[in-house]
Amino acid sequence: MHSLDRYLRIVAGTARPRFQVARSTPADLPALAGECWKEHERSLEQAKGALDLPARERAEYSLLDLKVALTRRHQTSCTLCPWRCAADREGGQVGHCGVLRPKISSDFVHLGEEAPLVPSYTVFFSGCNLRCVFCQNYEISTRPDRGIVYSPEELAERLDAALRTSRPGRGSIRNINWVGGDPIPALPYILEVLQELEGNIAQIWNSNMYLEEESMRLLDGTMDIYLTDLKFGNDACARRLCGVNNYTAVVLHNHLLAVNQGEVLVRHLQLPGHLECCTIPLIDWLAENIPDVPVNLMAQYRPCHKAWSHRELRAPLSREEHLRAVDHARHKGLSLL
Repeated sequence: MHSLDRYLRIVAGTARPRFQVARSTPADLPALAGECWKEHERSLEQAKGALDLPARERAEYSLLDLKVALTRRHQTSCTLCPWRCAADREGGQVGHCGVLRPKISSDFVHLGEEAPLVPSYTVFFSGCNLRCVFCQNYEISTRPDRGIVYSPEELAERLDAALRTSRPGRGSIRNINWVGGDPIPALPYILEVLQELEGNIAQIWNSNMYLEEESMRLLDGTMDIYLTDLKFGNDACARRLCGVNNYTAVVLHNHLLAVNQGEVLVRHLQLPGHLECCTIPLIDWLAENIPDVPVNLMAQYRPCHKAWSHRELRAPLSREEHLRAVDHARHKGLSLL
């Protein structure tokens, strides 16, 4: 099932968010560090089998607690994403993303997401592990030093307070939306927030998906929707416009993992002049590999940040390019939002 059915049941109050299931699933903390992942996989399978069972009390030591323990090494040797910087963030060292402690640029009830997702309580983290020349949120992504530092307990209370005051009915908050910049550098912190969060609320991982497979394993069982930003259809464009060499292998593989971990909604911001090299190949890949996921072909590109240094990115997307992409996606049978 690749639709948003389970997410909508969480919104309706007839299903539990995955992080709460993980928090009620018992786990052991093995004495040997090498046994932690084995215990993680055992407990994760138990949690997946309990998704539709009645709610249980928090476990004394849970799968979520074990996930947090497994993230701790990333504070002193960060390998959350394929840059594998091994930055000692606790010791004051930053890696490629520039993030030392996760800082929140803003957090608020957002009405500008896709219809099934709004109203969405959106947490924007400063900093990003990619360097897209056309970044539409460059004020956030390029300034990891700006923003507010909340402890996990403080942010959880802030989120719970917003949920308590949310209007019931159609105007109520439907989810917590972790975004940026990108949430990848803040993954350990987000799991710590979920340890403290009381609300029965769906969780959205809103990301570029350029993260290590181990990081995807840590997310498994905590996120209800992967709201993905699928950018490039080939490595040459990714290298030229984003500075990464292995984009397609990493990001497409993570999409295949995501559809087995939760529900997925794919966004693709169409770039002018990149219909044949990026948009069409991505549509073809989605149709062949994950044809049931909803897709948002976004036409709101505007030239900003460093886009002016690339001739094809200096103009907005043409209506013709967008319509050709939409026609091709419909021909391939994709479900467009």
